[in-house]
Amino acid sequence: MKSLKICDIGLAPDTSHAFHSMLKVVSGRSKAAWSVGGVGDADVMIASSEGDPASFAAWGASGKPYVLVIDDRGSWPPAPFVLRHPFRVMQLLSILDDVAEELCAHSAPASVDTAAWSAAEALRQCMSRAGSGEWQVARGDLGEEIWLGGGHAHADPSTLARLRERDIHLSAFRPVRNGPGAGTTAFPLCDLAWFVGVRGAGQLAPWLEADAGYRLRRWPDFGRLGVTAGLLELCAYATTRVWTPAALANATGQSPDAVNRFLNAASLAGLLATTHAARGEASHPRAGAGMPSGWRRLIGGLRRKLGLAA
Repeated sequence: MKSLKICDIGLAPDTSHAFHSMLKVVSGRSKAAWSVGGVGDADVMIASSEGDPASFAAWGASGKPYVLVIDDRGSWPPAPFVLRHPFRVMQLLSILDDVAEELCAHSAPASVDTAAWSAAEALRQCMSRAGSGEWQVARGDLGEEIWLGGGHAHADPSTLARLRERDIHLSAFRPVRNGPGAGTTAFPLCDLAWFVGVRGAGQLAPWLEADAGYRLRRWPDFGRLGVTAGLLELCAYATTRVWTPAALANATGQSPDAVNRFLNAASLAGLLATTHAARGEASHPRAGAGMPSGWRRLIGGLRRKLGLAA
């Protein structure tokens, strides 16, 4: 079992006490042996989503993961690891296991030298520095500009409308000294990440592996993003268990391209958990391991509500 250290930065006293107490409760039940460390030697940081941007920027530059803590009324930030306070034991255990998986399976990012992945790869790297004061900008194929900064994406209304309705082929994001001018609208960074993935190339993203297992941590906000029947089905299947891309395509009957785009989007938006330990089970799910009947009824109801029923 790998030993990992986690540091607490800027949590409120009651939140910090609750976290340290619950860390003892999950001891021996996680995939790693967790202990509390200092900023200098910790592998992971846990901090409030309302914390000091400078601390996030310094930690993000290290390339180490961090867990953001939000309260029950907080909106979900654009980060892959998020805990809602008050904590629940299984919620904390699940997040710690996801972080341990990422750290244990960590390898250098795959190099991306094609235009098809330049914007997605740059956006993926920017997500880890979402709370910093840096500004990044990318241009679309018709000269549109999309900005990243302060934990949000920014675009003028016409560009935002086009992004929501159809594809925009973006160049790689590049750092700039100044932010966008007047007239731009801020929108969630995770929304941009979803659009870039779900409307991008049909191949599996270079940072994902075809023989790894994947599951959905939480659903996208389809109220903002829009939804299709196919995406509803993929979300339902990916929530219930771990799948390889090929097994998910086989179970749902959807094309490999559609499944790859879904996984790419979920990964970019911080919604996807990767599992390497159960590759055999994920590749060859046991009989009857598809969508439970309760999920089928839920999806059927959602499709009728959204006008997606056949």
